[in-house]
Amino acid sequence: MGNNLALIATFGVDDFTGTTLSEAVDVLKEKFHLKGEYFGNFSPPLLNARDGQFYADAMLFHLTKIKPPSAVAILGITPYDIYSDGLNFVFGVASPHYRAAVVSYARLLTPDRELFISRVRKEVTHEMGHVFGLEHCTTPGCVMNFSNSLYEVDLKSENFCDRCRKKLEETLRGLGVI
Repeated sequence: MGNNLALIATFGVDDFTGTTLSEAVDVLKEKFHLKGEYFGNFSPPLLNARDGQFYADAMLFHLTKIKPPSAVAILGITPYDIYSDGLNFVFGVASPHYRAAVVSYARLLTPDRELFISRVRKEVTHEMGHVFGLEHCTTPGCVMNFSNSLYEVDLKSENFCDRCRKKLEETLRGLGVI
């Protein structure tokens, strides 16, 4: 096994950050064979804040600048609502080129703890899937299904379909992770 370090940074913290970080570490290990380590808390880039939202791509850009060569990937987690170009909100964004992703749990919150954890796990898995080259998938239930609403997040599973899983394993092998 080669490089399997994935760093996790936060952009702000709240009462749900600990649970979210713990689930992210578990997902990185279970789905990607990566060792997740907390890298620190950073102020969210304020330059593009609008209507109480933060510009996801600015967070992603920041991660690309702080990711050390020793890490195979970096994941940012934020309690803040985020948006991206052309979209009024996103659950997350990713860059396969820089192997970086950001996930917001602002819209994933619910009083049902198990449902919240399921949503976090799905979105971390989805964005990290993009980090390792997976695109949106149309196979029903695949975690790589595009989600434009909580309904769509809840509808998909936490797992990759066979095609996406095989492509992910091939990529991770090529990187020396597995």
